[in-house]
Order: sequence, then C-alpha cells, then structure tokens
Amino acid sequence: MKVYYIYGVEYDSNVYLILGKNPTIIDCGTGLHSQYVTDKIKEFINPEIVNQIILTHEHYDHCGGVREIYNFTNGNARIFAHTYASNKIEKGDSYFARMLGGEMPKMHVDIKLEEDDNILIGDENFTVLNTPGHTPGCICLYSKYSKTIFSGDTVFSYGSFGRYDLPGGDVNKLKQSIERIAKLDVINLYPGHESVVEGDGKKHLLKTLENVRQLI
Repeated sequence: MKVYYIYGVEYDSNVYLILGKNPTIIDCGTGLHSQYVTDKIKEFINPEIVNQIILTHEHYDHCGGVREIYNFTNGNARIFAHTYASNKIEKGDSYFARMLGGEMPKMHVDIKLEEDDNILIGDENFTVLNTPGHTPGCICLYSKYSKTIFSGDTVFSYGSFGRYDLPGGDVNKLKQSIERIAKLDVINLYPGHESVVEGDGKKHLLKTLENVRQLI
C-alpha cells in the first residue's frame, strides 16, 4: 500500500491518495483549491481508476470538494461516509461554506458506514471506528496490518486534536474517542490537518491523550 498526501491549502483538509488493489481518496478539501488537488492526483494515478472516496466527516473543509473530485474520476468512484455525516452531506447545507464564500455540494453517499465496518483501502483492510467529539459522524480508519490510522479531525500530530466547540461537538466524547485510539498500536498517523507522521505515531497519540485529559 502506497500513501500519497496532499497537504491542505488554507482551510482545506489534507487529501490522501492510497494506491493498490483498491485505489482510494480520503477527504477532498473545501473545493476552493480542487484544481491544485486534481493536478497533484494526476501526478500519481489515472483518476478514472479510483474506486472510492471516503469522507471522514461532514465538515465543508473535508467534503466541499467531493463533487469535483468525483467528477474527476469520471463518476467511477463510490462515496463513503458515516451514516450521521451522510445525512448532512446529502442535504448540502453548511454555514462554514457560506462564511468562506464557497458552496457545499449536495452529494449522494453510496455507502453509509457504521462502527466496525471493514473497507479495502489500497491493499489493506481497514476497520471503521466511529470517534465522536469533533462531530457525531467522525470516523477513523485503522489497519492492524500496517498499524496505520487515518484519523480525520479526531487526532492530529504533535499532541493536538479537533475542535469540540462547533455544533455537534462534545469534549467528553472527544476525550473518550482519543482514549480509545491511544490504545491502538499505531506507527503511521495520517490526520485531517497538520503534518503526517510515519514511524512513531503512537508517541503522538499518547501526547494528544495527555493534552485532552488536561481539559477535563
């Protein structure tokens, strides 16, 4: 499994392209910089062979660009998101989008994910972990094989974590989610924002756990 990452520009989330048997894109940014994102993807793969786009949650900075990237795959990719997030994405309403001068697309979600679902990403099976706290629909994706986690806005590198003061946020649930993730054996950490960690992800998770516990 090969992971390429496109760091977010301004408010955009990071975008991940995972190559292998089941080529996958995780998160899509706001859509305000989709040309940059699609140009980067073309450097690594023919976009028409991307099979799936997974959205870690419903916020505009992660899924505002989903329609452009879906069209970039020539409509070949299926869209995945947690059931709670899917309901928001399909309505296409976002105050954050309007605030930034963007527009949240109404997008059909093909596969609505739940806790403990399994997805083949690249060449590895990943388990869906529902990790509320930033939003009720947040998910992380974890592979026991490579000890890799795509953590969305639940956990970032260097001890930071997602906001809990937005609609649907809950600091107590976020703490519980981070406690859960910190128990995992993690080598590679691919967060929704900030820098990627390859090699010592567990250390970053434990630092995040220490920091969130200081809030409560």
